[in-house]
Amino acid sequence: MPKPTVTMIPGSPKPETPPAQPPKNPPVPVYTPPVQPQPVQPPAPTVQTNVSPTSQTIAARKPILPKPANQTALDPNAVWGMLTFSDGQEVKLSGERALVGRADHDIGGLTPEVDLSNMQGSDTVSRIHATIEHIGSTYTLTDLNSTNSTRINGKRLEPDKATPIKDGDTLHFGKVTCTFKKA
Repeated sequence: MPKPTVTMIPGSPKPETPPAQPPKNPPVPVYTPPVQPQPVQPPAPTVQTNVSPTSQTIAARKPILPKPANQTALDPNAVWGMLTFSDGQEVKLSGERALVGRADHDIGGLTPEVDLSNMQGSDTVSRIHATIEHIGSTYTLTDLNSTNSTRINGKRLEPDKATPIKDGDTLHFGKVTCTFKKA
């Protein structure tokens, strides 16, 4: 069996790269002292001869500070409205919102703030019928997709859409009617 022969052909030599040399004059860090903030001097008060004492008092008042985060903005027990029903019964509204509906004593659980279960016509009121909300100076009524609708002054509300109400408006929850009064 013949033996293979290997022939080596010399190639061109590779040029060697010189090792990187450090720069001859490396940058020298320069020490810069920290800048000390200079106290700001308030402008010298100007004396005006025609300034009333009231405006000077206003300028000298302290700024209004925000309430701490742990303080509630609204007193949950403060009454902001009232519902007067056709039978003379009155229900006071407090907190940010009041759920209007019918407590179902057989099931238990949810009890609305405005319970219409003892009113005449309560069989037309849903367990979760509507909400009345007080936000700032605005009062709204929202139908919560009730079976027999919610109305303001006879006009049917679109479900799940907050509608403004005014002092003296007549509210209908199914066949139960009442008048809204601001406190």
